[in-house]
Amino acid sequence: MLTRRTFLTTSTAALAAATLGRRMAFAQQQQPPAPVAPLFKELRRNTGYWTARGGTIGWLINRDGAVAVDSQFPDTATLCLEELLKKSGKADIATLINTHHHGDHTGGNAVFRPKTKQIVAHANVPRYLKTGYDAQMAKRAQLNPPPTTPAPTEPVAIDRTVTDSLTLSHGDERISITHHGPAHTGGDVVVYFERANVAHMGDLMFNRAHPVIDRANGASIANWSTVLKKVAAQLPADTLYIFGHAGPTFEVTGSRADLGRHADYLVALLQYVREQVKAGKSREQVVAATDIIKGFEDYGPLTPRPLGPAYDEVTSAQ
Repeated sequence: MLTRRTFLTTSTAALAAATLGRRMAFAQQQQPPAPVAPLFKELRRNTGYWTARGGTIGWLINRDGAVAVDSQFPDTATLCLEELLKKSGKADIATLINTHHHGDHTGGNAVFRPKTKQIVAHANVPRYLKTGYDAQMAKRAQLNPPPTTPAPTEPVAIDRTVTDSLTLSHGDERISITHHGPAHTGGDVVVYFERANVAHMGDLMFNRAHPVIDRANGASIANWSTVLKKVAAQLPADTLYIFGHAGPTFEVTGSRADLGRHADYLVALLQYVREQVKAGKSREQVVAATDIIKGFEDYGPLTPRPLGPAYDEVTSAQ
């Protein structure tokens, strides 16, 4: 499928230099987006997901209209918005929830904005978005000659923020939005459709794929594994989960077992890096490793994407 595979196979080099949100926005300015093959899939009780390019979008459509979780990029957001409005029969979207601030999850916010009553995200998201925007503008200002590509779009305002938890009602569905502490970033939330028993994990879940770890914006690998175990323990055993990304041969939906698998991988990643540091290897040597972590062959060879942040977390704790 073009959606998650394109993201995971083409973005690794771009992700090495800065945070995902800043890099994705910059990459959009450099080259036209690849063609997409959208998939609008129903799951349980009026919920489903949309994939095209970037992080998986979740949705709820009932008598009160549509709720969306994440917005991908402007081009794919346009397609998704049209589909949601068509299927809901409404003139606007009731709520757009951002699971975190990265550009492949919030890049379409400006497209949703004119047709969306409220945008909800963690309290750290506005600051992270502003920091990323300022960094892009500063980088452009340093270029000589000046770039001919359009300047980055200023972040869309978040209408309502979540510190710990927030519950919304939408038709006959209750939506709980919960922050469990630093993990993939310092502003991740889990969006749980209670009656449908479906939870959108955002980028807390890279299903059998090496994750992005945004230390510049509050990430903690050690706590990330704890967060996944906590979510799995708190939600019902038969909860259906939507994942932000997945490996080429894996799905963007799954079960409690998949959360446990990713939590164990994160623990193993830190342990692997601790052993490399103990052996006296430099950051450059660690980041260049292409080993496969024993027991996690389904994740494939290691890449700089998780190794750099893991090295920094391990050595900062010493």
